[in-house]
Parts: sequence; structure tokens; C-alpha cells
Amino acid sequence: MELVSQGVLGFDGGKYMLTVENSSGSKTAFVNVRVLDTPGAPQNLIIKDITKDSVSLIWDPPIIDGGSRVRHYLVEKRESTRKAYSIVNASCPKTSWRIGDLQEGSLYSFRILAENEYGVGLPVETTEPVKISEKPLPPGKVTLKEVTGSSVTLSWEKPDHDGGSRISGYIVEMQGKGSDKWTQVTTVKITEAVIAGLTQGEEYSFRISATNEKGTSDPRPLSVPVVAKDLIIAPTFKMLFTTFSVLAGDDLKIDVPYAAHMVVVWNKPGSDGGSKILGYHLESKEKNSLLWVKQNKTILPDA
Repeated sequence: MELVSQGVLGFDGGKYMLTVENSSGSKTAFVNVRVLDTPGAPQNLIIKDITKDSVSLIWDPPIIDGGSRVRHYLVEKRESTRKAYSIVNASCPKTSWRIGDLQEGSLYSFRILAENEYGVGLPVETTEPVKISEKPLPPGKVTLKEVTGSSVTLSWEKPDHDGGSRISGYIVEMQGKGSDKWTQVTTVKITEAVIAGLTQGEEYSFRISATNEKGTSDPRPLSVPVVAKDLIIAPTFKMLFTTFSVLAGDDLKIDVPYAAHMVVVWNKPGSDGGSKILGYHLESKEKNSLLWVKQNKTILPDA
């Protein structure tokens, strides 16, 4: 007697129960069937880490090995602008691999295939294209533009690098003097923010972080703490004469040269750094303060 199963496939392997019967009774036996074939698809492909030019992948071995030990894995990539996959590593010996030399800001798909002595098996692919980018660098220099008894106005420079993805906004945080806790006070899409609701005379520290689709940058702090207070400039004047004569019955008139402002002049830089000077920023600070405050709201044009 012969039992035939036609067109055996990889998943037909396993333990079978065989029973033979006649009028006198029955006999049962168990048989193990091992189907020799290429392996199944690897399992659980995961993107472990992404930088501006690389991706790290991890995965699990296939459930079905094809009756033969998996020798190695094929790692492949495909740019979104291409139809075919290209091989990154044709003999990866482990269930993880870092793919480098990728184009920052581009979209890629990845897939893994297992190989045994009978050949290359089915692939497992990333479910959707992966953008090669990372969190941005911190914002540039943070500047105090204005301070009052209840608010401060900050501005800052964009990060030197956006990580390969567009900057989506900025997070402004504040810390009171004597506190270890940073509190998020506002989020903005531009490089300037007004923080209101401060307490007159209290000291505060501020820091700014940039965000994109991959995460939040390290923060960039304002260089020194700020005391919330109104800027008071005492009037100054210098009398040209200290003695005045007037006839009895006439009005006394004295011209007081009150100085409500000052004129600042400067020389051009010795070098323009190889690029035309667009203009200047004017900053001032109180005598005993370390904090410089920007005085012009728009750039001062180069004369």
C-alpha cells in the first residue's frame, strides 16, 4: 500500500498521524514529514534607528527554515524613485544590519530575504517608505530683544542643520531662579516669541529647542538669566552756563539741553568676510549687567 500527497509545499511539513484499519482492528503510527525547500520570509522587520545618512534594521528568523539551516540573509534597499531593489549585503550572517551612505531627505524601502542550501526564500519588507532624516541641531544664538516688568521678547537663529526634515516649530522653556524644573511656556513657528505673565523683579532663565518630524533638538539657552523689570534710563543734561541775569519784572528763561537720546557711530569692519555687509544690529546693557539687549527692531542698513 502506498500513500501519495501531491505537490507538497513548505508549510506541509510537520507531524502526521497514519491509521490503518481492517475488519480485525486498526493500527496507528506517527510520522514526521520534513519538506526541503527555500526558507519562508523573515519575521518582524523593525527600523531600530535612523540618522541623516543611515538606517539600522533588525528582524527575526523565518518560522519555516525549509528543512535546512538558514545560512545568511540578503539585505536590499530601494529608493522611492526606483522600481527595483538593489542588494546592500548578499551574505548578512546575523538578524540585524546598518545600511549607510543613504541620501539625506530621501525615501527608501527595505527588505530582507533568508537563504539556505535550497535557495533564497520569500522577502519581508518595510510596510511604508522610510525618510532618511534625524532630529535637528539646536537653534543658533538666542537674543533678548526686549524686557519689561512682566514680559520678555526673545529671538534666535535657525539651526545650522534641520536633520533632513523641515523645521516644524520651536519650543520655548522657562526656569525660575532656584528651581531645577524647566516649564514649556509656548511653541511658535517663527524665530521670535514673547513670554508674558512674569513677576516684576524675579529672575528667569530661558532656552529654545527646534522640532521636526523626527524629534526635538537639544535646547539652546539664553546666555544669562533675565530679571523682569522695566528699563529705566535716568535723564541727563549739561548746563552751558551756571549764572543768569534778569531784570526785575522780566521773565526768566533758561535753555536746558536735555538729552533724551544719544547718537552712536562706528567704523565699518576691516573685513566683510567675503560677502557684502547687509547691515548692523545695535545692542546695549546696563552698567552692572552681563545681559546685552537688542535696540533695533529691524536691521540698520549699511551706509
